[in-house]
Amino acid sequence: MTATFFVTLLILSVAAPAIDDCVTHQALPRRAPLADLSDLKWLEGSWSGEGIDGALATEVYSAPAGGQMVGHFRQLASDGSVLFYELITITQVGDTIEYRLKHFDADLTGWETQKQVRRFPLLCTTGDSWTFEGLIIRREAEDRMNITVRVRQHDGTDESLEFRYRRSR
Repeated sequence: MTATFFVTLLILSVAAPAIDDCVTHQALPRRAPLADLSDLKWLEGSWSGEGIDGALATEVYSAPAGGQMVGHFRQLASDGSVLFYELITITQVGDTIEYRLKHFDADLTGWETQKQVRRFPLLCTTGDSWTFEGLIIRREAEDRMNITVRVRQHDGTDESLEFRYRRSR
């Protein structure tokens, strides 16, 4: 699949529930799990690895401050050009956390409207895995992590994209 096709899929992304061992099918509404931003302090720093179509993807996160961790993401195309960017915050919301982002083209044209923010509430945590609605962050080792993102395709089916990272610094 081409990188442009994936960009189209990502812009149509919906917050479909992520699938993980800690997610159970319950009829009753669930309360967000207790979580503290400091639980993700290990994310601080630079990460790079395999992204869409195996092309280089990078993420950088700051230390928690002011109730947020700020990050940015860059996805390159297979030819080395920039496919798109994301500006990210992982935010303390009461006694839980939420992953938030906005997408941008290579020229910094925003995908979302000025006031629109993609929000991924925390659903559950188990060990070294944080499952948000639509994405999972998994710490594989001290210097490795995987992020799985669920995207909705044009035909209405869901697909999972996996980003495999190693700590750069």
